[in-house]
Amino acid sequence: MATKTRRGSSVRTIAPLVPLAIALLHGGLPSAATSESGGVLGSCTLPFDALRRNHAIDNSCSASGTASTAAQSAQNEAKNNFCATGKPVDLSFSSFADLQQATENARITFGGNSQLPANRDALHNLLLIPSRGTVGEGSVVRLSAYVMDAHFSNVGKGESVNCQQPGNENNDIHILLSQTPIPPGQKPTAAEECGSVTAEISPHFRPDVWNPENLNRNNAHIFRFTGQLFFDAAHRPCVGGTGANPKRISIWEIHPVYSVEICGDSNNACSVESDQNWVPLSDFVGTPAPANETRFVPRESLFGYLAPPA
Repeated sequence: MATKTRRGSSVRTIAPLVPLAIALLHGGLPSAATSESGGVLGSCTLPFDALRRNHAIDNSCSASGTASTAAQSAQNEAKNNFCATGKPVDLSFSSFADLQQATENARITFGGNSQLPANRDALHNLLLIPSRGTVGEGSVVRLSAYVMDAHFSNVGKGESVNCQQPGNENNDIHILLSQTPIPPGQKPTAAEECGSVTAEISPHFRPDVWNPENLNRNNAHIFRFTGQLFFDAAHRPCVGGTGANPKRISIWEIHPVYSVEICGDSNNACSVESDQNWVPLSDFVGTPAPANETRFVPRESLFGYLAPPA
């Protein structure tokens, strides 16, 4: 049994006890850990264990991916943290802007693979949010928002965290989140994109129901995303309403996503801090909309993806 350190805490990787073929005969891999030494999940229980779907990448690509430097390895492992615990801290869009400012005040480097912070300890407990707590990388957080766009990213050549494997199956779902809905048939402006926040659904153990179609076609509803707070130091935020892709207000993300909920109230009467009217996306999908409910017509995404009819 090997011990691996992740963000200051020891995470054990359980060695295989039975052949993979036997595990599959009994309904898949154990829920508390992967059974292959190359897997990303330690001895914790997956936050969305009841919905999990096992993928080949879960065991073929380690938590550090195909990192070429120690800093990139640390960033990849942070992206693959499915074991963060604690009561979720409710964030707002301004919280992400404040986190970005706090990062810059702390002189933490970012902006490209050559500028990844060598030590990520300074990213922990970085910002005090009054009446809610201190957050930083590794904190479990929640955000309610509209989905501006959701699409598979890096599908051509893959990326380091996912072992450079191409295709939808092996790559993240990148979600642009907005404070206001996007009108039907209208693409957001660059300034609107620059006001967005990012959530990322990892390919590891990804449930079938968490897909771009279900996110985009229900974009008239507010969503609530819960997951780990992560600092994506390979990029830069927008400045003055402009910036390089992916455009967003902050390079702090909810990554990986642990839970996806949708407001089941036709008037979007949901708030991030209350559980009232929130429905798991897995329960909501397939339920016909009430006759008096107004929904946006599915629109072509920013990246050429056409949502199927609702």
